[in-house]
Amino acid sequence: MSKSSSTAGKRLRQLRTIVVVLALFSLLQYATTGTVRWPLALYQQVTGSLSDYATRPEAGWRRATQSLEAIGAAREGQSVTDFDLTGRVVRIADGDTVSILDDRNTQHKVRLYGIDTPERDQPYGKAAKRILTQLIDEKPVGVVIVTTDSYGREVGTLYQNGVNINLAMVANGYAWWYRHFAPHEHALREAEQRARQQALGLWAEPDPVAPWDWRRHKR
Repeated sequence: MSKSSSTAGKRLRQLRTIVVVLALFSLLQYATTGTVRWPLALYQQVTGSLSDYATRPEAGWRRATQSLEAIGAAREGQSVTDFDLTGRVVRIADGDTVSILDDRNTQHKVRLYGIDTPERDQPYGKAAKRILTQLIDEKPVGVVIVTTDSYGREVGTLYQNGVNINLAMVANGYAWWYRHFAPHEHALREAEQRARQQALGLWAEPDPVAPWDWRRHKR
């Protein structure tokens, strides 16, 4: 007898034993109560447990769905519901630094988080400023502030009408992903990769110099 035939025979004997036990249990329940209730009770217990688990906030499937939705929103550059700062852009210093006037008439200097654009005296520096001006100049924006830098500027992600401006600058080829300060910003990394592949903006040049290297060589 082959090993597979032996295994199949063993499983058949186990199934027969289960059927006999269930039949005897059903007969005993019928003899004592006049009805067989255990299949319905078992079904209700199982379905009730599954329903209770699915509605709990800690359910694994719910956490997984929420995580995927959050990742998807981040990748698409969607806006968030709450901002740390809102106001109107009143000045654009360069491709990654702006001034925002809030509703209390207080001006905030904001550095765009996770990106670095060419310096003003560097190739594509003026183009980066021009693109950012087209996107947000004199427009209302919201900012999610990440930190404050050594110059006292608020560092954050800008949104204008639901568009992630930081991401847009990289995606259009006018900013680098600033990996040193934002190593986990995968959306920026992927946007830079696509811009490189499509030779957009500054990536049309054969060997563009990163702003941090440009600044180091200018010192």
